[in-house]
Amino acid sequence: MKIFANKEIKKLFLAVSVIWVASLLLTQGFLWLCYQRFSLFLLLVFVLAGGAILAVGCSYFKKQNQVMEQAVSQLQAYLDGDHNARIECDEEGELYRLFHTVNSMAAVLNAHADNELREKEFLKNTISDISHQLKTPLAALNIYNGLLQDGDMELSAVKEFADLSEQELDRIEILVQNLLKITKLDAGAIVLEKTTENVADMMRDIELHFAYRARQEKKKIILSGSDHLSLFCDRDWLSEAIDNIVKNAFDHTENGAVIGITWRRCHQVFKLW
Repeated sequence: MKIFANKEIKKLFLAVSVIWVASLLLTQGFLWLCYQRFSLFLLLVFVLAGGAILAVGCSYFKKQNQVMEQAVSQLQAYLDGDHNARIECDEEGELYRLFHTVNSMAAVLNAHADNELREKEFLKNTISDISHQLKTPLAALNIYNGLLQDGDMELSAVKEFADLSEQELDRIEILVQNLLKITKLDAGAIVLEKTTENVADMMRDIELHFAYRARQEKKKIILSGSDHLSLFCDRDWLSEAIDNIVKNAFDHTENGAVIGITWRRCHQVFKLW
């Protein structure tokens, strides 16, 4: 029987058997010394009692063995990839408390795995988005370079496109720095460089970044908000996020559209529309 594979159970049954045999011998020995005879009835009672104890013990440990087999089966299923596998623990007792703890641990591991998966997906999407965004300043630089090669261009226009080219180069540098930050984020070593920034100045920089595209698409950017509102933030990361929103607005509006950026303080919380 499987239950006797457990040395402790085997020792327990052996100890009970020794006690049973010793009790029988002592009882029969006492009867012999006192009455010079053995009792068949007492022997029968001992045999029946011993058999009952053996049967009850075997039944109990067999049930416990089945419970453990089921627990091991569920644990193996979890290790094989079935993260919904759980051990039944509806009854009371120390063993079922252990099973409940194991189930709780499995739930925590699942939560950590889900969080890690979401983080990996976020990093993947962010890197893909930054890679896509690099195409915009590169395309703009290509256009500016073509225009600057026109020998008939006025000096003021040359300066304007040179300034715009410098902005796009700065934009590329920020995107490359963001890629490096993403690598640090994946390694758990990201540090946000927060400083007190003027929101209006940030929005004007974003407006300037999209000024050429706005002229090309005959669109208009309208800024609306206090010039004296400050925000404690990482300027590069926040500007990147708002840039994405404005870019989406350009991508999903028709020529001649008006794109508004509004900011204000509400209940001590900075809000942007």
